[in-house]
Amino acid sequence: MLRLQALALSLLLALPLSAHAGEDPKAEDSKPVLAVLYFDNNTGKPALDVLRKGFADMMVTDLSAVQQLQVVEREKMQKLLDELKLQRSNYFDPKTIQRLGQGMGAQFAVTGSILAVDPSLRIDVRLVEVATSKVLLAEKVTGQKNQLFDLQQKLVGRFVKALLPRLDQLPKPRSRAPDVDTLLSYSKGIDLVDQGKLHEARDQLAAVVSKSPTFLLARQRHEELLARLKEAEQRRTETLSDVNELLGQRSEAYIQGKDMASLDEKESATFLAWRLIRMQYLARRLHKHLATRPPHLILPGLEPQALELMKRWNEQAQAFVQETGAYVRRFSREMNGVRIMPNTRLELPPEDTEYVRQADYGPLDLDGDVRLTVARALLMGRYKEGKDMDGFQVGPSHSDLDATVAEQGFRLLEEAVEQAASLPPRQYEHRAYLVLDFHGDALMRKGRTEEAIARWQRFLDLFPAAERFPFMSDKIKTALGVGSNSYANAGATFPQSLQECDKSGILQGYSQELNRRLMTRGYKAARELFTELDTRCGEAKELKPYLRSLLTTTALSAAQAHDCATFHELMTTRFLALKGSQRDIAGYLKNYVPHCQKPEPAAP
Repeated sequence: MLRLQALALSLLLALPLSAHAGEDPKAEDSKPVLAVLYFDNNTGKPALDVLRKGFADMMVTDLSAVQQLQVVEREKMQKLLDELKLQRSNYFDPKTIQRLGQGMGAQFAVTGSILAVDPSLRIDVRLVEVATSKVLLAEKVTGQKNQLFDLQQKLVGRFVKALLPRLDQLPKPRSRAPDVDTLLSYSKGIDLVDQGKLHEARDQLAAVVSKSPTFLLARQRHEELLARLKEAEQRRTETLSDVNELLGQRSEAYIQGKDMASLDEKESATFLAWRLIRMQYLARRLHKHLATRPPHLILPGLEPQALELMKRWNEQAQAFVQETGAYVRRFSREMNGVRIMPNTRLELPPEDTEYVRQADYGPLDLDGDVRLTVARALLMGRYKEGKDMDGFQVGPSHSDLDATVAEQGFRLLEEAVEQAASLPPRQYEHRAYLVLDFHGDALMRKGRTEEAIARWQRFLDLFPAAERFPFMSDKIKTALGVGSNSYANAGATFPQSLQECDKSGILQGYSQELNRRLMTRGYKAARELFTELDTRCGEAKELKPYLRSLLTTTALSAAQAHDCATFHELMTTRFLALKGSQRDIAGYLKNYVPHCQKPEPAAP
């Protein structure tokens, strides 16, 4: 294949450049304009069709290295092919060559056909004058498919030197494809780009670069694609932000001053839709105040703004709970002894529906577990956002920052269990399980172990034959430190292990306790936990060899929450005292938390 590139290069340069070799290479108007068309696949193997894209890209890249030529980019040709619907054309056909060449403003075109690739590569190549369809040169080339790069270096040098003796220095080959198989993998990547499957293309090209790191063209295209994806994500973020703000304004304007009690069923459903939108809008604004990496803590300095958004979300959520209940009571009806719920799909006018789609909010449906959904946000900081069913989690939660909110959340859970009792038996069991399981988890998070056990025991008392009975029973045992999972036991009993400086319990439970404290107390909890451990147990003989590892875990967790001050304080004092090195610190900063690197001092 590389012999083909070299030959094509020599063919292109032989005639067109004879009148221009001595001219200023910067004079664009004097340069022959060349187009490299896709080569026809005549191997009888349709799987190799895509190979012509990578081959054309290599040709364009290497020809573009010659300053005396103006070469049409492959992407421009692909765009023209899409417009003309010529994807399956025979590019060896003179009419097709003329049509494409003129469409790209090219004077000359290189085309050909791939006849075989294994074990030898055989290709026909032509140089065509576009205006007349005259074939200026036609040749056949062959070469070993695994010697592409070596052949390219020899042949390109031989032909270009012979045909362009005035060149002071030969351009270095830019494509450097090692073999046909690698080029085929690369071709699949750029074909995915042409199809608009950018994320799949990114993964495909990354695999090519990883396998063949010297394949410069693949590396270049991969880097270009990464930049393109980054720009697209930035544009998407900006668009989402704009539409989100628009929906926030519209939802507030619609809700303000309206009394849902005076609305009919359809109007009430629209009102509830706007209430949901208002909640999503506030949740999305809250999300911007969090660290991007887990644990997703409120960023240092943004606590007041985040708390204000939580308060506003809670106001909307409490109203939504009451309004949803009123909507179901008012518009439910019975038919033949069966209770029929009102419409749970909340619809908006077409224009607003389109904005909701653009904002990626997902379907606007009534939540049958609305009290549980709100309680999860208040007690655990779990907010729904867009189409993501899991949403996101923020720490500390609203209830961690305001004890009165915790009681609101627990009250919602009690109401949810009471309401579930009116459901059919199997639904009652399922709903009670969801609520009581979460209720216990929320209490455990706040250190209220006995109350948590009581909630789980309530489920066991209500449903002694439940399939989930063993699971819930084991949760109680875990809370007491005797469950089936020793890791989970250690997390539950860590406070006791810390009191006793128990090495095994501390090592097994430290990361769980660190995460729990960070999520309930915020970024400052990392330093507080290690300081408590170091003060109480730092000199314990059994624990001391592990202290540096625990400190590193703590410092990195703090840094990921953007508490860089704690990272530097712990690492430059206690870490070094525990025989850590500056080199280790530099490595952690470079590879794990680069945002905490300190700027280099300015030169005097």
